[in-house]
Amino acid sequence: MTTVNNEKPNPAGVITKESDGTRTRKDRPTGSMHVGDIDFDANDPAFGADATWNEVFTTCCCHTPEEWGMIFIGICIVVFFLYFFLVGLELLGSGAKVMGGCAAGSLFGDETNPVAGLMVGILATVLLQSSSTTTSIIVSLVGAESVSVQQGIYMVMGANIGTSVTNTLVALGQMGDGDQLERAFAGATVHDMFNFMTVAVFFPIEIITGYLFYLTSACVRNFETQDGEDWEGPVKKVVAPLADMIIKSNKKVVEAVADGGSCAEFYPIVCDNPDEPTYSTCTRGLIDCNKNNDKCPTFFQATATQGDDQLSGFCAFCWV
Repeated sequence: MTTVNNEKPNPAGVITKESDGTRTRKDRPTGSMHVGDIDFDANDPAFGADATWNEVFTTCCCHTPEEWGMIFIGICIVVFFLYFFLVGLELLGSGAKVMGGCAAGSLFGDETNPVAGLMVGILATVLLQSSSTTTSIIVSLVGAESVSVQQGIYMVMGANIGTSVTNTLVALGQMGDGDQLERAFAGATVHDMFNFMTVAVFFPIEIITGYLFYLTSACVRNFETQDGEDWEGPVKKVVAPLADMIIKSNKKVVEAVADGGSCAEFYPIVCDNPDEPTYSTCTRGLIDCNKNNDKCPTFFQATATQGDDQLSGFCAFCWV
């Protein structure tokens, strides 16, 4: 049987495969070998050779219209699922805040030793599933002189440890695949250890020297407080509108409990029109309504008790 050799030398003397467009390392100035070459050999030292920037640019940016269409569809699919993943995280945090807001608020307020302050920050963040919420509550309590600045520093350090629980919960979502679970936990552990080591370094230094307290005192020596708007991150601006239609936590309840109040003060909920509850016509407990559009989320009940709201938070937390 006779075989036809369709490999032809080009003017430069380089052998190429014209029939299917496959290239060889001889086509490249660096002699690098790529997967798919007709002379590909993973054990060849050329496989580890560096590619030129021209090769990288050509591979990444030069495509046919059909390939660009598939790339665009793939990007849209990734953005779609990423958006709802972020919505799920927002619901997870809101459910945790509603479910454990009263317990988290009761942890604040007492003058404790540094280690207890650190643990308060950790437990409060684990219950609220949001270090930013814990930190904002601590700042408001320090501003109201319910908590000292020194204790606030230790609580914020604890909040940075407690927030690492969230990535562990996300990693548990990969339990269906052992390999993915291993990689997810590895990534979560990197974040955990970074926060642990940071606190392990700064916590004893702060206890011994109090440098953060003196540094912040010097920074705000001539500062005068002014009313301002709350800053909202760009991701939250995109994700929150959909998540708030399902459940929205009331941060004022946690702040009130942390300042010596009680969750019972916000119940029973009273609405002018129980059939159509709105922000302006209803009092609110652990589940809040949206001030911007004057609407209440799906989990809001006009006749809810504290236990009903906490059960709704638990359902939202488990649903995600």
